[in-house]
Amino acid sequence: MDKTMVLELPEALSRADGDQDFVLTLAELFLQESQKGAEAIRAALDRQDGAGLAAAAHKLKGSAMELCLPRLFESVKRLEELARRGELGEASSACADVEARLAEAHAALRDLIAGGFPS
Repeated sequence: MDKTMVLELPEALSRADGDQDFVLTLAELFLQESQKGAEAIRAALDRQDGAGLAAAAHKLKGSAMELCLPRLFESVKRLEELARRGELGEASSACADVEARLAEAHAALRDLIAGGFPS
């Protein structure tokens, strides 16, 4: 995946065997479920729960990878690594980055759902 892209649509389509409806369904599910993941990340960080933070980040990372959201994936990957090492002070700024990347991903997915696939 190209780490500079918010949504790598050709790769997402390739992973879905070209099924645009399936990608749109995944996008809708991601919009619904990823906010819960972000809340779990924030709650674990507030509790200073490194294991919980790593687990919540890992789950969101997997979703970002499946939907080909490379910027979000890289951001959550960094957060997960910090949590696993117990570097919770650094994890706070990484969490803010995850939230910003998640907002980008949500905007890109909403645009895709509203406008459809480019011709």
